Amino acid sequence: MPGATGTDPQPEPVPIGDELGKALLEAFAPLLKETVFPGNIVVHLIDYFGLAFVRTVLAEEQNKGTSMAMQALMVKLQNCEQPGWFRAFLNALANSGYGYIKNIIEGRDLIQDMTGFKRLLQLWAPQLQVVVAMEMLPHLPCLSDQDKEQIEAENRNHGNTRALITLIDRVTRCGPGWYTQFLEGLRRNQYDELAAELKDIKTEDDVVTDVDSADKDDKEKDNEQKEGDGSDSTGSADSEDDTVAVSVPAEAATTNGLNASNGAEPLATALQEVRIDEVAEKQEEEGCEKMTALQAAKPPPEQRKLKDIPMRGYQMELAIPALEGRNTIICAPTGSGKTRVAIKITRDHLEDAQVSFSFCDPKEGACADARRRVVFLVNKVPLVEQQHNAFREYLSPKYDILPLSGEAAADIPVGETLPDYDVIILTAQVLENALRDELITLDTFSLLIFDECHHCQKNDPYNAIMTRYIKQKVEKNGTRLPQIIGLTASLGVGKAKSLKDAVEHILKACANLDAEWISQVVEHKDELKKYNQKPDEETKAVSGRIEDPFADMINMIMEDIERTLATEASKHLTPEELKPPRQREKQAYEQWVVALARKGATLKDDAISRTIHAATTHLRKYTDALAINADARTKDALQYLDKFVTGLQNEGFDGTDEDLVKHFIEARGKLQEYAADPKYSNPKLDQLKYLILKAYAEEPNSRCLLFCKTRALTIALLTWMKEDRNLCKLNPGRLVGAGASESTGGMTQNQQVELLELFTTGGRKIVISTSVAEEGIDIAKCNFVFRYDYVGNEIGKVQTRGRGRAEGSKSVLIAGREGGNVLKEKLNTIRERLMEKAMLQVWHMQRDKHGDFMKEVQRLQDESKKERDLAQALKELERKTKKVHGRGMKLLCVKCKEFACNVSDFRKIKEVHHVVVEKSFPQRIIIRPHPPKKIDDWEMNGKVYCRNCRQDWGIQMVYRKASFPTLKIESFVLEKPDGTRLTCRKWKKAPFDVEDITPDDISGMLKTPEEDSSEEEEEMYY
Repeated sequence: MPGATGTDPQPEPVPIGDELGKALLEAFAPLLKETVFPGNIVVHLIDYFGLAFVRTVLAEEQNKGTSMAMQALMVKLQNCEQPGWFRAFLNALANSGYGYIKNIIEGRDLIQDMTGFKRLLQLWAPQLQVVVAMEMLPHLPCLSDQDKEQIEAENRNHGNTRALITLIDRVTRCGPGWYTQFLEGLRRNQYDELAAELKDIKTEDDVVTDVDSADKDDKEKDNEQKEGDGSDSTGSADSEDDTVAVSVPAEAATTNGLNASNGAEPLATALQEVRIDEVAEKQEEEGCEKMTALQAAKPPPEQRKLKDIPMRGYQMELAIPALEGRNTIICAPTGSGKTRVAIKITRDHLEDAQVSFSFCDPKEGACADARRRVVFLVNKVPLVEQQHNAFREYLSPKYDILPLSGEAAADIPVGETLPDYDVIILTAQVLENALRDELITLDTFSLLIFDECHHCQKNDPYNAIMTRYIKQKVEKNGTRLPQIIGLTASLGVGKAKSLKDAVEHILKACANLDAEWISQVVEHKDELKKYNQKPDEETKAVSGRIEDPFADMINMIMEDIERTLATEASKHLTPEELKPPRQREKQAYEQWVVALARKGATLKDDAISRTIHAATTHLRKYTDALAINADARTKDALQYLDKFVTGLQNEGFDGTDEDLVKHFIEARGKLQEYAADPKYSNPKLDQLKYLILKAYAEEPNSRCLLFCKTRALTIALLTWMKEDRNLCKLNPGRLVGAGASESTGGMTQNQQVELLELFTTGGRKIVISTSVAEEGIDIAKCNFVFRYDYVGNEIGKVQTRGRGRAEGSKSVLIAGREGGNVLKEKLNTIRERLMEKAMLQVWHMQRDKHGDFMKEVQRLQDESKKERDLAQALKELERKTKKVHGRGMKLLCVKCKEFACNVSDFRKIKEVHHVVVEKSFPQRIIIRPHPPKKIDDWEMNGKVYCRNCRQDWGIQMVYRKASFPTLKIESFVLEKPDGTRLTCRKWKKAPFDVEDITPDDISGMLKTPEEDSSEEEEEMYY
């Protein structure tokens, strides 16, 4: 070892680029095999190895085990010749929940030996058989979404024993801290004796190792000798500042993860030290930040040649204003290659040493010496991976690119990580959160690109970021500001009814983005038309069912409930308040039901209040069923009602509900007959099926995107297709947002990426989607877009139509004649033409009278600032008023009127989460496990219900390791000290002020195990 003798050995030659990756991969092979499930990460490497190899690894993992599958993946990686594979592998680790492994490989963290704990759990497996695996999941945030999905699948298919075995296997592969979480999970689920015995054997501070005392003495003597020599275990004292140590597992020096063909010693031995003397000296001379070992090992310039970016004439026309350094909005049709334009701007920006920021401190002079970093912002999670692949094609391996969304950002130190990369592709909310929490500042970056920049308005994260930007620009505090680029296919016209208003709307977009130019295709229009053909558009107006006995019977049930309400509540509410609108399928009826429910909740007669609450809840469900019946099958509407009634009967079912449910029970037999009768099929579905089959008959290799309104409807349409013997052959899939949990119809980011890959390759030929696929999703082979009674605004019309990228694409709207969407589509066409005229007028204005253009932009920015200042002043005044008016208020359950808490028991986390910090509150609730979902720096892991009536009160969130009940104010009635009651639908409308949470509040919610075990309460988790 260095320092053990009088002379230091010559340093080993340092591998460069992906060669270092191959060596590191070999060195860390034992750790990877023991820890990582290859199936979790290989899906992120699909661009390097293709879908066939991904399936091979997944099959290998299932049939031969993780070790063999990992071996196959590592051999594939070792033989990979595509530049940038190692960075992609590290990013795949981070995106799959193995960020701590990535940090170890990069030299950021040291390995913590958890082998003893792993063996301990394996030895105790027989005693642990009493543990219910599904109860443990909410308390193990160390597990990835894929781990939890596998455990849930084992429990569902094979029972608790198999699920528990899988849980132990998965949890022991997690990063440091898993053992503490496991013990805490045992305690939380009343397995205190087990937890105590496991804790008494060893603690995480007392790592389980088998090092005898003689070895320890030898090591201590060795260390004393090194200290006396003025050296350390990583090299000589003189070289301490210019050597970066790469952490290698202890066993890696003697255990080679891959078989070396030439019989040479493992490369891990040569990699225990990586010297970067020249780089460090240069950094020190220039006053730069120290580089990590991975950054220092980047290929030299001669090995970083980038792929040429093919640019058409119209694309260069779009790029020129931005290349000149202007803040620019690039507006061009979908499919015209705006992302490629952005890549060209990014590469020129990174390569041009003369590019400076928008503002520099005059005292500091030019900003050209600052490192240039580019952020590409997207507004939807699936776009992160797509745009990452696009940028990587033309910027790797010369530039480091990081894809990041909320799921991955929750596990990494964002403020420390982003500056390490040249290009960061991330969701806007991640950046806004980092700016809000002061983890990073805007001057970290030199270029911000906003994809789908028309969203930069109102309360959107895009606008929050730009509000900060403009504020700093106005204050002129010496902060360097990045150049701004916006990309969009349509800026829209908002609520404009005239050309003047439409121009104002577009100028407002420029003001929000601080844009001094809108770049459009003018000189190369013919070339644009050649490469960007507008899909054919068609509207199919379809009449509803001629006979609909299901809807007739549901309407009769609703009439009975309305009559009951009129009788029961007549002494408390006026006849006008109890009179429903005639058309139950219209929005006016739903508004009436909501208003009636709110009025009923404030009544002091709790019995009548309960009757109104139950009746309005049933009316809402029947309204939903009518809507499902109108859009999908009668069978789907009946299943929805069955699920509702079953849920009532399983919990919180009282006499009031029982009387109301009788209506449905008595009618169910007839409703079942109607659902099974093919003559009552939905004409809209019949038309949709006809058009889909016709499309695939004409072009069997077609790709079809089907847009619909809600997640629930995507499920209903997918079920219908899978049960149809012709449509099921297309292997349909569904794509929805990552914001909702899987239990409520949401998807994980990995599921989204996998689905889009299958759609691209033809594994799924039709995808049913909500608005998540409306913007940005680039499927070159997509040639049919169907909108199933789905009509947004004029921007949405342009965006959905643009998903059809293939030549000869078609966009078809299927709409009911009675719903009003046919008329709405015509109005959107008119607004689209109005927008085109307004855009032309703005273009002439900026070209011929640019000074006037900038004055208008400045005027609108000034007006926005005044509006924000006024809103802030009103908010402060309202807060002071609420402090007075809210004194003594308490919350009662909206359903049973049981006391919940006082308003003074609430605290606010990050302005949006309202949590209860009162110690006795858990006695009034039931918390049921919910699949953990990480969002930003907090995690949802449970649902909160009223202990008395099982009313849904909200969620349980974990923030800074403390658990907090987080409540929905619409689930409560507010009662003033004088007994007056009122309701509130949103927290921002609450008539009382909530203080921000303090460190003392957080520490007060961190219970010790002794406190937990001393509580003699009934079981909290079911």
